[in-house]
Amino acid sequence: MNGIPQPPIERRAAALADVQQMHDDLISAHDEIGQLKADLARETDRCAMLVEDRNRHRRDGMIYRDKLVELATAMTNIGLLTAPAHEIMRTVRELVDAASDAGGAGGHAKLEQEQAGYVFVSEDDEP
Repeated sequence: MNGIPQPPIERRAAALADVQQMHDDLISAHDEIGQLKADLARETDRCAMLVEDRNRHRRDGMIYRDKLVELATAMTNIGLLTAPAHEIMRTVRELVDAASDAGGAGGHAKLEQEQAGYVFVSEDDEP
């Protein structure tokens, strides 16, 4: 206001223009708030999906780790069983070699029967 009084119609028109501008600003702000709420809901859903995906990967990783531990345990047990079996095979080979050197084929058959768990006492054997 520059010191000159305005007629009432111009003041009303200016006030109405101000009210209309505030109304338009309010509608614009309301639309922007609605858009921001939609964006927030979308991002919240996206975060929920990422958390579910992370949890799924975590569960899968735990399952794989458990299976690897189980596999490593089985392989360790196989290794522990292999050492005595290796010793038994070496003993068997020594017995086979000794039997083949001493008695030929007859000694070999007797050795195979002993390995199978049969114990034969012949008339020639003395207690």
